[in-house]
Amino acid sequence: MESIIRYVLNMVPYMIAMLPILIAVRISIKLPIIKEGKKLNIVHEIGVIIFILYLVGLASQTIIPKFELGRNSIEIVGRIGFDYNRINTIPFNKIKEVLSLVRLGNFNYLWIEVLGNIGVFSVIGFMLPLLWTKLENIKTVLLCFSISVCIETVQLILPRATDVDDLIMNTLGGLIGYIGYMIFKRLFPKSTSKFKGESEL
Repeated sequence: MESIIRYVLNMVPYMIAMLPILIAVRISIKLPIIKEGKKLNIVHEIGVIIFILYLVGLASQTIIPKFELGRNSIEIVGRIGFDYNRINTIPFNKIKEVLSLVRLGNFNYLWIEVLGNIGVFSVIGFMLPLLWTKLENIKTVLLCFSISVCIETVQLILPRATDVDDLIMNTLGGLIGYIGYMIFKRLFPKSTSKFKGESEL
């Protein structure tokens, strides 16, 4: 659990830095609509901003390289470039390793590798259909899969690991989030309708 909290705290500076830029971009996009006299869904706009900030935070921990101050410059931590040793193409290999550690009493990797990967994408699977009506279908899960593929592909050249198990767990997380949204919608239909926007951002 401490590891997940640390990851979340590491996301915050990137999200804070992005917030004013994102607000400015949203205003520039929506200003013509306001000038036309059309009603702006503020709840939807707030939801979109929160969602994009979340994606920025996710990117900061998955595809943005880590930097540290060197003697005369800022340096990237780790080696950039393709490394086959950082790739796992065997399904459920990582999951088996994590379960082996759990049996030995080590739950740290369970939180990070399994519950973390699933939990991170369950948020995406929930937010996409919440914000956009046209994503209240299997497209949400496919989008989660596509986002995960993009992350794992970029990580091929970064000093990070690329793992097919991450892809499996991310997609599962997206599915769980989508199912959670459908349950939430059935229980609170009026609340979900407040967040709805059109197909465009």
